[in-house]
Amino acid sequence: MLLAMLVAVAFSSCSSNNDEPTSSSSTVVSNSYTSTLVSNFQIGANSKVLYNLDSVFFCIDQDKNLIYNADSLPKGTDVSHLTVNVTFPSAVGKALFKVKDSKWMTEKTIEYKSATTDSIDFSSPVELEVTSQDNKMVRTYTVKVNVHQMEPDSLYWDQRARRDLPNTSGFAKAQKTVAQGDNYFCLVADTYGYVLSKAANPGQGTWEKKVVAFDFTPEIETFTASTDALYILSTAGTLYKSTDEGTTWTDCGVAWYSIKGAYGGKVLGVYVDGREYKHDEYPRAEGFVPKAVDANFPVVGSTEMVMASNTWTDAQQAMLACGVNKDGELVNSVWGYDGKRWGRIDDEHAGTQLPQLKGAAMVSYASFNNDSITHRLTKRATWLVMGGRKADGSMNRTTYVSYNQGITWSSGGTKLQLPQYLPSFVNAQAFVIDETLGKARAKAPIQPITEWQCPYIFLVGGMNDRGELLGSIWKGVINQLTFKPIY
Repeated sequence: MLLAMLVAVAFSSCSSNNDEPTSSSSTVVSNSYTSTLVSNFQIGANSKVLYNLDSVFFCIDQDKNLIYNADSLPKGTDVSHLTVNVTFPSAVGKALFKVKDSKWMTEKTIEYKSATTDSIDFSSPVELEVTSQDNKMVRTYTVKVNVHQMEPDSLYWDQRARRDLPNTSGFAKAQKTVAQGDNYFCLVADTYGYVLSKAANPGQGTWEKKVVAFDFTPEIETFTASTDALYILSTAGTLYKSTDEGTTWTDCGVAWYSIKGAYGGKVLGVYVDGREYKHDEYPRAEGFVPKAVDANFPVVGSTEMVMASNTWTDAQQAMLACGVNKDGELVNSVWGYDGKRWGRIDDEHAGTQLPQLKGAAMVSYASFNNDSITHRLTKRATWLVMGGRKADGSMNRTTYVSYNQGITWSSGGTKLQLPQYLPSFVNAQAFVIDETLGKARAKAPIQPITEWQCPYIFLVGGMNDRGELLGSIWKGVINQLTFKPIY
């Protein structure tokens, strides 16, 4: 009994001694922790460096002790002499900026106070050391002022990613590439005949090739793919169809002047009825009635018909632009097809049209608008028209853009133009293909991003100003699309 009483007293003594200090210690640690936190970080205004510099948003990662601007500043921004404004949720003992090895400062310490006007060199990461008010805790943040090393909203064509067109002889004379589902088919006429190659990505250089024996003479530039078949016109204008990836071809019993493209399981074309040019489709839907083409509709020489969905229509829409009308004149009109009818899209009275072009390439892509206040880039749907031949016979080097689904057009500015090393072209095909980028982990508000889909433009073939085949496949991208998303 005496032993039991002694144990009870000892236990009571231990509990009593531990309770009070633990509560006090927790309070002290909590207060110390709070008074080392940074709740807001801003760069001071400096119009000589960048307009609205003080509006740049900085993320504060309290877990990793990082302060950084997720949206990098424009390329070339001078961050070597910046002032800062720091907000703390409670009083702190001391806040020191430590510059170790930046462009203009080495081993320099600057104490931050509300009235501090000293500039800091952020050309390299800087440490912000915050001491709690009771001097019992120190937290060290790494502050990074990120600046783009490349123009994020520029269209970049990588010379190292250029590939050759697939053929057997090395002396290709004509080509046409089409997309069908997840595959791309490239039909090439070379010295020894016709080669049809298949690949999941035309820029990877891995093609399955086979020789095609036509029992007619094909017009290579009319090669087209619907969802379930390949189509082509003969030089006599007869429409042929293949359902076995080009091995055999069947006469459709249709004579057309040109093929405009495919919409789902049907192919669209133009035929001549006496002296009148009319729209047609194969196979014809029940109740279909051919209608005369508009005077400004391009019967040949237009861009390829490009599929795109938008919020303005219930059905998917296809678009094409420019070309040559039924009277042999170059036009600059833009046309849409919604599965049943053709209609002109561009505003012919706005004075913001495309120039008259023949054999240009068009893609539905994305670009970025740079907000001059926050310096954030906002993604926007963008249509691009590149290449082609102008009305005076010269080759077009200007890239044109539309941000409203083809209604109005303008020059894309210097950042979207073709580089000098990419040759001028006419009758090239352009595709947008997603490729997976990433694998690098990073902190994000919701879930770490490890990989993401990046859309690349692939520019295939085409002819130069002398009518010679350009045997290259080029790969382009808006730089910003290759940057890892924040979340």
